[in-house]
Amino acid sequence: MKTIVNLRGVKMMENLKYLAATFLFVLIGLKVYSQQDPMYTQYMNNPLSVNPAYAGTRNVASLTGVFRKQWVGIEGAPTTSAVSFTMPNKKFHYGLGASLLYDALGPVTQTGLYLDYAYFIRFDQKGTLSLGLKGGFNYFYIDYKGLRYNDTDTDLDHLENEALFLPNFGVGAYYYTDKLYLGLSVPKLLKNTLDKNNSVTVEHLNREEWHCFLMGGYVANLTEHIDLKPSFIARYAAGSPLSLELTATVMLYDKVWIGGMYRVGDSFGGLVRWQVNPKIHIGYSYDLTRSVLRSFNTGTHEIFIGFDFLSKERSEAVSRFF
Repeated sequence: MKTIVNLRGVKMMENLKYLAATFLFVLIGLKVYSQQDPMYTQYMNNPLSVNPAYAGTRNVASLTGVFRKQWVGIEGAPTTSAVSFTMPNKKFHYGLGASLLYDALGPVTQTGLYLDYAYFIRFDQKGTLSLGLKGGFNYFYIDYKGLRYNDTDTDLDHLENEALFLPNFGVGAYYYTDKLYLGLSVPKLLKNTLDKNNSVTVEHLNREEWHCFLMGGYVANLTEHIDLKPSFIARYAAGSPLSLELTATVMLYDKVWIGGMYRVGDSFGGLVRWQVNPKIHIGYSYDLTRSVLRSFNTGTHEIFIGFDFLSKERSEAVSRFF
């Protein structure tokens, strides 16, 4: 779900020329109960975006980038770009991470910068529990001056653009082995107000809410060269319905992942991932919504690219499953 405005739960007007007016109407005071953090179809390729405890768990320094274009064909629909870096310190059993996010939805843009720290507790030869902390900020900018309204008699000149600086922190836990993982996190614990004058007192209105994420996955070896990886992610925010996404992918010869996803009651799609070489892996996903928006867009595209900083002595892929 996206920042401030949750168009997934709002019925789209049949005439798209009123879309900009809808953005304005929602932003200046409607009771909007929404999930405010960006959503990723390829969450399993970069759990750091929602769980700080993932930092360093790949046992190698990694750089990842994601670009997501949602609801292509609808003007002002969500667009998200994110870059993250993570690295382990094996000697002292901890990992570090950093994430940079840019998210745009109509007249609203959000820039976020967060740092992550995770401490590893090894239970046995196979299982490790990672406990993580996340800290940083989001910078919101609302461009009221850029809004367009079909009614030429409507005067929007009295609206002033707004900028908000919102520091925050979060926590997470992540248990993993060579074959499975399970994570639980709340990336933002502070309920910052989104009303500059602090004039809004209605619960859930114009403020950041806790977003709880539960995710898990497992790898089953079907044959010598074929593996099956089912995974899931559940998202919950106060005032919003539970979001559950189920994904299943098949890995062929340790090189290519092919699979599908189903977001319960919302959308479905497919995804592929290619291990180009031991250092580089790329992915692509395509979603189609099942909501009332399906008549107004041609789907959602998401591109992922990852780079592992392997030494020359290490030619094998590291943590290929997770």
